[in-house]
Amino acid sequence: MDIVFKNYRKRGIDMSLFRVAIHYGINSNGFLSYDTEAKTVSVELPEQEWADKVLAYLNDEHAIEHATGLDTYERLNVKPLESLDNFKLALTRMWEAIDVQVDWSRPA
Repeated sequence: MDIVFKNYRKRGIDMSLFRVAIHYGINSNGFLSYDTEAKTVSVELPEQEWADKVLAYLNDEHAIEHATGLDTYERLNVKPLESLDNFKLALTRMWEAIDVQVDWSRPA
């Protein structure tokens, strides 16, 4: 899995970024960058309309059925930007919600 998690210094400030590739349509590729310290996300996509859809999805709260066992689930109310775990969980449902797919195996 080529998920990039970087720690680096920018202008004297420690930053931690989680980056993952995304796409929509046939060949419209981009990526997401989630800053784990500032709890913000940036979206790079060819069309602003699709970037706005992703930002709106990631800024909303979602009720997600999360598997806790083979056939048991718990309903979680998830705010994607609240934590890295919430962010990753919301990404697993993004394709179904707004037709933007996460490319977990493609470098960002």
